[in-house]
Amino acid sequence: MTSDTTSQIDEFVTPGTRLRNARLKTELSEREVEDLLNLMPGYVGILERDDYTALRSPAFARGYVRAYGQLMKLDEAELLAAFDQQREHWAKKKKPVQ
Repeated sequence: MTSDTTSQIDEFVTPGTRLRNARLKTELSEREVEDLLNLMPGYVGILERDDYTALRSPAFARGYVRAYGQLMKLDEAELLAAFDQQREHWAKKKKPVQ
């Protein structure tokens, strides 16, 4: 695979997928990550599914993603750029209520 192809594939990997893959490499369970980050039970699964609206406070999703990424030693700028890109995509898909 060329570096251009790898870069294109990386653009389609969601923040949740990046977090999940990193967690699996560390062999930590979802519950262990939740305990380390003081998150509510189930939040790691929600973050890994990119289902931020399921959080009690979806507005804090970016901070949760950042903290989880830091714990997993992921590149923060890349992870948050992917999060912001995905958030923009969701905003475009939302239709105004009439």
